[in-house]
Amino acid sequence: MKRPLKEILSEMSTNEKIKYIWEYYKFYIIGFIVLIILITYTVYSIANKKEDILNFVVMTDYADPEQVQQVKDEIQQDLLTKEEQESSNIIIQTLRIKSEDMQAGMEMQKLAAQLSAGDIDFFLADQDYFDQMNQSGQLLSLDEVSELTLPEEQLLAGDDNSITGIKIGSESIFQDLIQNDEEEKILFTPVNAQNKEMIARFIEYFLDDEK
Repeated sequence: MKRPLKEILSEMSTNEKIKYIWEYYKFYIIGFIVLIILITYTVYSIANKKEDILNFVVMTDYADPEQVQQVKDEIQQDLLTKEEQESSNIIIQTLRIKSEDMQAGMEMQKLAAQLSAGDIDFFLADQDYFDQMNQSGQLLSLDEVSELTLPEEQLLAGDDNSITGIKIGSESIFQDLIQNDEEEKILFTPVNAQNKEMIARFIEYFLDDEK
């Protein structure tokens, strides 16, 4: 008959007890420690997870990652309050739409899924892509969410004459991301974008920056 653990340990010194317990129960101890670490990490991740508050997709042949980060940081600092910066995140994705490699194909599939779910707030793309979405009625009327105080030549309209696109000016916050592109870029929003309040806030911020 197997002796009780308490009885076995009672005959040992402290060091012997430690060695005995480790020898026979080390896998249980390791498993318990790993479980505690996983639980702690999960709770911490949930508690500190930031909400994606604005999602930009920039279609360009090339964008320097450092410049992308700089633009993102500038928008977050100027647009969001300190409290919002602690709990919210701004995403700027760059997409090489003219590329034919496998990575570009995977990015386009991801883009289609995000677009279908209404998770994209702004596109920054050339005239052809804008026209495709504009002609199929997939763009939000920007003058419905904000008063567009820009020269008429900088605004693009849909079939119902509502403003659906804004041409990027030479002084735009995005200019450094697209300076190597030959084609003019246009800022526009999918009609099914979910975060209308933040979209309106960014447009107002963008218009002030353009002046």
